[in-house]
Amino acid sequence: MLKNLRFPVIFLLLIVSSFCMWNFIFLDNAWMKATGSVGLQLIGGTVSFIWLTRAFWGSKSKYRGFWLLLGSGVLCYLTANVIWMYFLAANKVMGFTNTSYSLWLLSYTFFLAALIYKTKEISQAAAKKNYVFNIVVFMITATAISTHYLIKPALILSDSLLVTITSVAYPVISLSILFVLTLLYYLVQYSDKKDSLLFILLGFGFQVGADSIFVYLSMTGSYQAGNFIDLLWLLAILMIGLGGLLDKERNGDKNWKVKNLFENRETLFPYISTMILLVFVIYSYDWNFNTLSLGLLFILFIILGRQILIMNKNSKLMAEYRYLAYHDPLTGLCNRARFKEDLEDLIALAPASGRVALLLIDLDRFKVVNDTLGHHIGDQLLVKTAERLKYSLVQDTKIYRLGGDEFLILLADATEEKASIVAKNILDRFQKPFFIEKNEMIVTPSIGISIYPDNGANSEELFRYADAAMYLAKESGKNSFRFYNTELNKALVRKMEIERGLRNGIKRDQFTLYYQPKIHLQTRQIIGMEALLRWEHPKLGRVSPAEFIPIAEEIGQIIPIGQWVLQRACKQNRAWQEQGFPSLCVSVNVSVQQFQHSDFIKMVSDTLNETGLDPQLLELEITESIMQNIGKSKAILYSLREMGVKTSLDDFGTGYSSLNVLQNLPIDTIKIDKSFIDEIGKNNQKSMVKTIIDLGINLNLNIVAEGIEHEYQMDELIKNHCYIGQGYYFSMAVHPKEFEQYLQSEDSLNKRSKSELATLG
Repeated sequence: MLKNLRFPVIFLLLIVSSFCMWNFIFLDNAWMKATGSVGLQLIGGTVSFIWLTRAFWGSKSKYRGFWLLLGSGVLCYLTANVIWMYFLAANKVMGFTNTSYSLWLLSYTFFLAALIYKTKEISQAAAKKNYVFNIVVFMITATAISTHYLIKPALILSDSLLVTITSVAYPVISLSILFVLTLLYYLVQYSDKKDSLLFILLGFGFQVGADSIFVYLSMTGSYQAGNFIDLLWLLAILMIGLGGLLDKERNGDKNWKVKNLFENRETLFPYISTMILLVFVIYSYDWNFNTLSLGLLFILFIILGRQILIMNKNSKLMAEYRYLAYHDPLTGLCNRARFKEDLEDLIALAPASGRVALLLIDLDRFKVVNDTLGHHIGDQLLVKTAERLKYSLVQDTKIYRLGGDEFLILLADATEEKASIVAKNILDRFQKPFFIEKNEMIVTPSIGISIYPDNGANSEELFRYADAAMYLAKESGKNSFRFYNTELNKALVRKMEIERGLRNGIKRDQFTLYYQPKIHLQTRQIIGMEALLRWEHPKLGRVSPAEFIPIAEEIGQIIPIGQWVLQRACKQNRAWQEQGFPSLCVSVNVSVQQFQHSDFIKMVSDTLNETGLDPQLLELEITESIMQNIGKSKAILYSLREMGVKTSLDDFGTGYSSLNVLQNLPIDTIKIDKSFIDEIGKNNQKSMVKTIIDLGINLNLNIVAEGIEHEYQMDELIKNHCYIGQGYYFSMAVHPKEFEQYLQSEDSLNKRSKSELATLG
């Protein structure tokens, strides 16, 4: 972008230098000074017209009206100067033609129309601000000065109505342009074209100033060609054209941004206007004041000066409050509130800024640092993390701390490739350890990335999707990054549907318990059963427990669901006993959250009392993860044993088992995980299964094999003295009615066997 602007900057300097040198060389030749001034005006006007034409063709249709009116005004201005140059060359005398004068007036009319057009366009999207007072004060000042020095003298000195109208037209149009400029001065901050409009406003400011001075000097007869006023006109027309050039270049370079000079401007504006008016009042009286008027002026200046100091102090305080409102006090990074505003701004500028990438960063195992080393070390780690992120990114990249150990990065004009490079660079930087108070630690980040507009239309969606991608990165092993995509979207939608359904699944009677028999491998008789939860979702259909149980644990619904399962299993077992079926022990799976809940023992006791089930006919299956809090777990297990409830260690061999701890746990059964049974045909796996069985026998525990699907698996287990199993080889988990039929057929078979034995006897 800077390379593209090199030509206009050099051109501007050459024009100014040429103007100064020409007027210095022909200092005493008014005609040559006028000719040179007009010639430079023609060059500047031509270049400005070309720049505005490029802006017109390079803009969208809704912006073209503004550039068309500006271009028409510059064209009239250029034509007026061509006619003036011809008049100077043909007549060799100073002066203007009526045609040039009329075209200049017409060009101003186009300029005024263009500014009104732009004001109307911006004001439709601008927030209502209390800037009316400032505009009124400024325009009263400008109107008073213009009326006193320009309009009133023109009315007095002119004896021709036509001359009077044309003499008054320029100050009136200049005042109109100044009014619209002042309004745009406040509205331009709401435009996505503020950088180009800055130069256009500056150009018209030069023009209004030059016109006002020209009219005043003309009335006093002191205007001469080559005056600095001509330079102001030349700069004005070039600044207007440069605004068009910047707009064209900005469409191709989204990173270009002129510093916003329109912030924090409201405070001093009306007071400075008032002081300027007072200076002109003093000048108009030629210091012919009495003591009363002098005292009044002195007091006014003191009051205005004091007010300016107060407003300046308040402005600094507001800046500090604004900083605190938008920055994190610990790291100095921008905060969540600023992130939302910045992201919405980038989205609003989407046609110009392209795609926007959002990188959500969460530190892995940060809680461990806080819990083991203390929060003061954690705070220092966050500060160093912010510093490392800054070093990992190019200058001026937007970085935010959202709270806790969550950081966020916004990338404008981003692609997946660019976001990937940034994420990889961050991951590489975090491979180096942090050193904090003699503590050396490596803390890695997990990064989730979402991209506008591919992954969302607003800040909430983009943040939510980046959060989902970040959690996927954590689940994939941490210290990595993931993009949000369609598949992840489907998974997220499904997860949200499951979350909603779990909260009402019990009330809506969507859960069912299925039962899988436990078989004595030698006699093939049923000696127990396991209650397994099934969920028929109204939209998703049958949802696997492997999918919805972790989600239930995550959202805290596992406690009521687990209680429902226990009550239903005990009630059903009791009902089968009352129907005359054999007394069988029912196994119920218990999650870690449920097991360690403060009311767990009371809930089990209340359930047994309510259903009337013998505690010996209930077995609770727990996982090896209870060993993470072995002290509390042992206390609960002893309470269950005293109650008469059996316990079983499920999925044995896949978790945190310690032989030293296991021998001291008050459990009754270990269940060999299905993964071992699947590979029992292999020699190394045979040895592993035999070791587990021998361990259970030596600890005087019952051993149950899960997932038996083939006869050779059963034979191998019997060979190694494991006599209880369950799996598809015998029966899958079935509905209570089917299981009841299974029990009836088992009962009939047992009765027939006993009858046959009696007959033989």
